[in-house]
Amino acid sequence: MICSFASSASAAPPVVSGVTASQRTGTKIVDISYNLATDGGQKAFVELWFSPDNGLNFPVRCVAITGDADANVTAGAKSVEWNAESDWDQQFTQSGRIRVIATYGDQPSGFAGSGGTANAGGGGSSSSGQADASMVTVFWDSYYSLDIWGGGGTTTFMDDSNLPVMAYGGPNLAKVYLDPAEVTNAKWNEVAQWALSNGYSALPLASSSEPADLPRTNITYWEAVRWCNARSEMDGLTPIYYVDANESLGDMNGNGIVDNGNEQGYSETWFSPDVHFDPNNNGVHDPGEPIGNDDGDGIWEPKEWQDLNDNNQMDVGLSQVIRSTVVPSVPSATGLYHVGLFSFMKPYANGYRLPDEFVMKKAATGGLSQKKWPWGDDQPDMYGNFSTEYRVSMGMGTPLTGPTASTTRQANGLGVKDVIGNVAEWTNLFFSDGGGMGGSQLSANAHVYGGSYLGLMSADDPYSGGGGGTSQFTSVSGGGGAGSNAESLFHLELTGLPTAKSTAVGFRCASYVWSN
Repeated sequence: MICSFASSASAAPPVVSGVTASQRTGTKIVDISYNLATDGGQKAFVELWFSPDNGLNFPVRCVAITGDADANVTAGAKSVEWNAESDWDQQFTQSGRIRVIATYGDQPSGFAGSGGTANAGGGGSSSSGQADASMVTVFWDSYYSLDIWGGGGTTTFMDDSNLPVMAYGGPNLAKVYLDPAEVTNAKWNEVAQWALSNGYSALPLASSSEPADLPRTNITYWEAVRWCNARSEMDGLTPIYYVDANESLGDMNGNGIVDNGNEQGYSETWFSPDVHFDPNNNGVHDPGEPIGNDDGDGIWEPKEWQDLNDNNQMDVGLSQVIRSTVVPSVPSATGLYHVGLFSFMKPYANGYRLPDEFVMKKAATGGLSQKKWPWGDDQPDMYGNFSTEYRVSMGMGTPLTGPTASTTRQANGLGVKDVIGNVAEWTNLFFSDGGGMGGSQLSANAHVYGGSYLGLMSADDPYSGGGGGTSQFTSVSGGGGAGSNAESLFHLELTGLPTAKSTAVGFRCASYVWSN
């Protein structure tokens, strides 16, 4: 028996009936169906909750869902797919129940579930809870980015909707919950104070002299990562970032085991099944698909793990949440060229993360497709009142001297503010290049996006370092200065050390929901 529930203040509330749920064989996908009746053709907000104890408690909000859920659900027979791996990772039960809740309006019912509190101080946490209700939903549909490397003076847009698959080697994104504005000093202190009482360290509080409604700045990449983890645990979500790596690269040849093969080439070592050698993205190697064959025997024998801790065995890892200054490290003896943060993440968990650059660029479009800027194709110096509306200094205009509260600006068409301007923002993109490892923490190429009040291509703070600027962040796509060479929103990438900080760099959080 599957439980259902419906509530509303209306005289004729929505009614949920006929709830069924079944797990797909060999997967962690749960197919859910139900019937919804509403009064007078009204639309309902539908949420789903999971009970692992036969309906005694419903601690897990089903967030990784696609189908007939969330806002604007109409009456009739409905179906939902739930990715339990994302919301309830590495846990099992024979007594699972689903509760479906329908209410009129565009907001959740307020049902809080029960049980399943996070274990903030220990080695793990539950995945109960839900993403902050203040976040906006950005659906991951067809997404076109500008080919900024093509040259030739042509404007070519590419469909990059598969970028999440290429980055993580798994399912594609369904939607992203995104902070509507940059994390403020007030929000930072709210989470940091909780964190410092629950096993976290090195999260400096904003002082009383720092206005509560301004973006939190002057923080490093690692401080932002720790704060994301703390916010996850405070809200009962599964943290994203870990000290110990998962050394598995995935079952690249589809034989069901982790192989210690002969192929040591770049692609075999560094990419789980994706477009590099899995053109149909089915997660296994099919006859006729490209292979690496370093030893020349005509057989693809990939090495399906990487020894990141140099102990000569494959470790599952991902048990030590990043809560302190202890961060991922890689011994130089590995001889690996690129080491990304992906091996130190639970990419499909429901916790908070720094947005990937492709998410930031999608958010910056404001919902427009195949346009250079959120307002169209006009360059910023042709767009009236740019610095006021987007809080960016332009060219020879009056320089801006600091961030401001986003409350004075309108959200773009996707409901987010200041993706371009005010302060630049840390993103999830992070990797180290070979010689930069040296047996210490990952040390190079943490990216920020969006420019700042100092200029579209600038995040360096000219008011520190003796007035000469810190020079910690450089443009990925060339150029520099206050707004120079920023030809589109797809150019606004800067890189710097994860230990760098500036009064012109802040961040916002995201929570990802994956498709099957």
